[in-house]
Amino acid sequence: MKEQDVVEMLRHYRHDWLNDLQLILGYAQLGKLDKIQSKITDIIERSNQERGLDRLNIPKTFVWLYQLNWRSDAFELQFQSLMDQETLFIDDDALLSKIQKIFQILPSYQKEYHQYNGTLIFKKVNHTIHIHLTFDLDWNDLSALKQELQSLPFINEVKEEKLLRIEWQE
Repeated sequence: MKEQDVVEMLRHYRHDWLNDLQLILGYAQLGKLDKIQSKITDIIERSNQERGLDRLNIPKTFVWLYQLNWRSDAFELQFQSLMDQETLFIDDDALLSKIQKIFQILPSYQKEYHQYNGTLIFKKVNHTIHIHLTFDLDWNDLSALKQELQSLPFINEVKEEKLLRIEWQE
């Protein structure tokens, strides 16, 4: 990673923290203890998500995902690692390539001015890492999107239930 990329990442991270602290201060000045507690709970949850992703030892993917959240107006991801303490090897370069391929397809089907909040879940099942990427169902031509995603050789399944769910294994 280049020094300028690190500086930019830290700048965004600091900006997010300052926003959170300003909100907490504003709630404190208004005497809104319930809002303060809620915001602090959100911060703790986000930090735990980051720690879970960090433990997967996928630095290139980790950085790309955070840059996606800061650079994209349309996509924002939350992360969940449902992995136990046993370390499994994940090929960081291969994982990053797969996620980038998905995100090359998604913008072609997004609705204008729509914010897509997604969740990227890492789960261990029988010594295999299962990855689920979920979004809401509000896309242009959802059936064509599903078909194009399913054409990617690494995708196991694309489901359309209450959410659009993209699944594969590492």
